[in-house]
Amino acid sequence: MSEDARMLALYLMTCPHGNMLGCFRLPNAYAAEDLKWDIERVSKGFDELFENGFSYRCQRTFWVFIRKYLQWNQFENPNVGKAAGKLFDSLSAPHQIKALLINALREFSPSFPRAKMDAFDELSIPFENPFGTISKTVVVAVAVTKPEPEQEQTHVERRGASPDRDVVQEIFAYWQKTMEAPRAQLDDKRVKVIKAALKHYEPRQVCEAILGCSRSAWHMGQNDRGQKYNGLNLILRSADYIDKFIEMASKQTNGPETIEERNARILAEWIAGDATVTPDVIDVEMEEVTDEA
Repeated sequence: MSEDARMLALYLMTCPHGNMLGCFRLPNAYAAEDLKWDIERVSKGFDELFENGFSYRCQRTFWVFIRKYLQWNQFENPNVGKAAGKLFDSLSAPHQIKALLINALREFSPSFPRAKMDAFDELSIPFENPFGTISKTVVVAVAVTKPEPEQEQTHVERRGASPDRDVVQEIFAYWQKTMEAPRAQLDDKRVKVIKAALKHYEPRQVCEAILGCSRSAWHMGQNDRGQKYNGLNLILRSADYIDKFIEMASKQTNGPETIEERNARILAEWIAGDATVTPDVIDVEMEEVTDEA
């Protein structure tokens, strides 16, 4: 594996989002924040772990299954197996993820309640094991009583794809973590502005715009008003705003700037973006569209 894949594998084995089954939901934004990586780097890491047979991850729901987690972390006694059974019942993972987990439990966890495995098997039809084919195409296992037509799976970062709720939540979670606003709520207004941005930008680009804003000292409160201008309504206000914030994120990789240099550059860029706008007018516009954390 590459260095990134090894680091991501170690992170999956030890991250606070995991559990005793090695099967848990992990949006890109959570991993990106914990590892201090960008979204694209996280996605590439998951791709390599899948190709190496280490883990499988549903690209639609972000549920992760670590193939041999239960082999490396076996239950100590039957009581732990019973607790694992209750945890299994509470998982809202897609059926194909739970089917992979059942196979691992059957192979590595003799103390797991057999009745639960048998009951799951009775409701399922055979499915293609993604680790057996090392293919991104997965035939989803569904309950016999509720057959559904097979649908083509699209990558969550495909440009122009219709954004589902999970992608919107992932971007909002990234904004929460980046801006340190854990109590902020994903209301209809924020959902609308995120979905509007996703019509023209990939999720990773939207996250890059959020990152660019967070790296702007002026927008993060180091200004004459001592006020933050880091709301989603501002960052995603228009294509011009998104492009400017993405550019801010990329410029940080070219070398460190002093606070004074950064403030001067950012203010100059805002003014250059509209020759008719003065700094006072910019302040008023930002104040009107700022999301309060």
